[in-house]
Amino acid sequence: MNKILLLPHSFKRIGWVLFIPTLLLGVLMYFDGFNGFPTFLLPDSFAPTRDFTRLWNNIVIIGILLGVLFICCSRERVEDELIARIRLNALLAALYVTAGISILSALVLYDLNYLTFMIFNLFLLPVLFLIFERVMLWKLGKEAAHEE
Repeated sequence: MNKILLLPHSFKRIGWVLFIPTLLLGVLMYFDGFNGFPTFLLPDSFAPTRDFTRLWNNIVIIGILLGVLFICCSRERVEDELIARIRLNALLAALYVTAGISILSALVLYDLNYLTFMIFNLFLLPVLFLIFERVMLWKLGKEAAHEE
């Protein structure tokens, strides 16, 4: 049997701690025009610099991607072949949805709207994988509890 390279289960908690705050900060930054840390949360006397903007943009990108990576690629408490199959199905579903959305957006969006979508597309595959995997595992747990 081939061994799947997964992170230890403890990385799942670290991933959630990274993912949730940086995702919320990223949403706030979106509403502020991706100008670094949201200016409506800063005091009026503070004028963000270009380096400040780049720093916060990078923090959000790296935080979201590392958080999702740690969550999705860490072991479950009980890791068996069924969990591995669920991982594969979730990955394939996320890939299909991401490819479909990317094709549709290439046909419909132009200029700055397309650039904004591509920023979101950077996170789309891993976040969809996370959602699909969690839903499939939740359904599995619900079915197992129902059988007992």
